[in-house]
Amino acid sequence: MHTAEKELTLALPLVAKAAKSKDLKTLLGIHLKETKGHVKALESAAESLGKKLPSKSCKQMTKLIKEGVKVIAKRLVSGDKDQELIGVGRKIEQFEIENYTPLVAEAERLEFTHETALLTSILNQEKLANELLGALGQGKGPLDKLVKKVVLEHAGASTSSARAA
Repeated sequence: MHTAEKELTLALPLVAKAAKSKDLKTLLGIHLKETKGHVKALESAAESLGKKLPSKSCKQMTKLIKEGVKVIAKRLVSGDKDQELIGVGRKIEQFEIENYTPLVAEAERLEFTHETALLTSILNQEKLANELLGALGQGKGPLDKLVKKVVLEHAGASTSSARAA
């Protein structure tokens, strides 16, 4: 995931530049900052475990980024709205969610408290980005209202699950 996140930090500025919606540009800019934080968090986790991170590229992320580049190129000619761009963004978020979920589970199993916290934080940010992209794609409102709504929903879900426990 480290190389995937590094590759994404290079692609996100291009995607943000290609976005037509101010809200999508803003969301991508925020997620770029988060993604840079993910790279550092993964490096910190590896360092604390005494592990060396691989330097080869992530084939799946490269494929998804290429798909995004094709969408951007097509948009330059056709002037399409942001829907296809959002679609690729959601595919990337889902890829990340699918890969961080087992990493969190493994860190928990091995009782790596610090690493579990780092990975859980990243996973939650990826889930939030995916949810916000989906809501923007469905035209459910401006980004600031969507963020408030999603944060309140998550806070309510956390309170409900804490009461159930």
